[in-house]
Amino acid sequence: MKKINAKKIILFIIPIFLIVGISFMIVNLKKETKPVEIPELILKYKNAQVELNDKIYNLDYITKLENGHILTTKELVDTTAIGQKKVDIEVEDLNKQIQKIAIYIDVVDNEKPTITFPAEINTLVGQEVNLLADVVVTDNSNETIIPTIEGNYDFKVVGTYNLFYVATDSSNNTTKESFILNVKEDKKSTNENNSSKANTSTQTKSNNSSNTTKTNTSTQSSNQNSSTTIPNNSTNSNSSQTSDNKTEDNSDTEVHFTTSKGFAGVTKNGVTYIDGYLVVNKTYSLPSSYGKSLTKETTDAFYVMQAAAKLDNINLWIQSGFRSYNTQYNLYKKYVAEDGVTLADTYSARAGHSEHQSGLAFDVNIIDDTFIGTPAALWLDENCYKYGFILRYPNGKTNETGYKYEPWHFRYVGKELATKLYNNGNWLTMEDYFGITSTYSD
Repeated sequence: MKKINAKKIILFIIPIFLIVGISFMIVNLKKETKPVEIPELILKYKNAQVELNDKIYNLDYITKLENGHILTTKELVDTTAIGQKKVDIEVEDLNKQIQKIAIYIDVVDNEKPTITFPAEINTLVGQEVNLLADVVVTDNSNETIIPTIEGNYDFKVVGTYNLFYVATDSSNNTTKESFILNVKEDKKSTNENNSSKANTSTQTKSNNSSNTTKTNTSTQSSNQNSSTTIPNNSTNSNSSQTSDNKTEDNSDTEVHFTTSKGFAGVTKNGVTYIDGYLVVNKTYSLPSSYGKSLTKETTDAFYVMQAAAKLDNINLWIQSGFRSYNTQYNLYKKYVAEDGVTLADTYSARAGHSEHQSGLAFDVNIIDDTFIGTPAALWLDENCYKYGFILRYPNGKTNETGYKYEPWHFRYVGKELATKLYNNGNWLTMEDYFGITSTYSD
């Protein structure tokens, strides 16, 4: 039997152990370096329907988020216009992969307009009044809504009429408010008629008496009777007629004048036109009965301008349109009570001197200095003339207009004059262009 060589056995076994050991290490190493599974991003959200002008944020409608975080900054969503809004959100998962999602928000209007109105209106029979003069309609859409009157009435017939003011917005939300129109008998006129009948009766008796006297009186010439009676009657008749003509002449009087820059002006029935354009400022006023609403040409031009602005992502609305004489009177009175006459005169017109009463002017969006420099204000400053509007009270022109800078106040004059006053971006005032003043007489 051969003797086993221990050294050879050891040399043979060692490589085997090394191979087994290395193999075992490799297997364990592979197990240790196997990629870790990263949890999948879980994101849930919902589309929504909100009311016009609701205050909502772009992240309000993400209902669940796991294994990731939102990259998009929280910000308000513009809900000032009806329609569908797309909100884009970016989310990053744990693998640093960015996902984009779109949330759709439907902006709707279910709110009815609000009508501010006089509950009762009184007038005398035969005297028509503007039933819409002191009616104001406001709506969350900020659109211009012209109210209508529902019901039958007759200013020529004495009676109490139960009527309704009706206002409907563009989403067909309708408000109906009742009011009373009292057409009363004109007692003064009735008394005058009765007095006239009494005088006629007295005159008849007097004439009969006069005829009797003439019959019994001693001889008088017919020429004497003519000279005594006819001239007096003729004089009375002419006097009455002259007085009537003066009244009519005053209402129809045309006062013609020429401005310092050679433009022809005329004031008729208390309304002043220069070169054919109606002018209202501190110098030139309107009668208290003038105006009913914004003119059709004004509103039509505004809607065209509003649509054009929308294409540039600018939202425009009429915040304050037509104002009656009485509305302006109360508004100015309020401002005087708050700030005094001197300061109030720089930003508010006295009754009869407001362009709002003309039906050709309005205030847009925000009626205070926070509107200065906004995208809407800048857009209007550069584009309103294209649609026939002018910036009526430009910056730095208070000495000409009498009013502070109002980037929200616009006046319709038509494209021709508007282009001239735009003056390539260096606005001219109507006062400067026509050569007129704007100062109160007192």
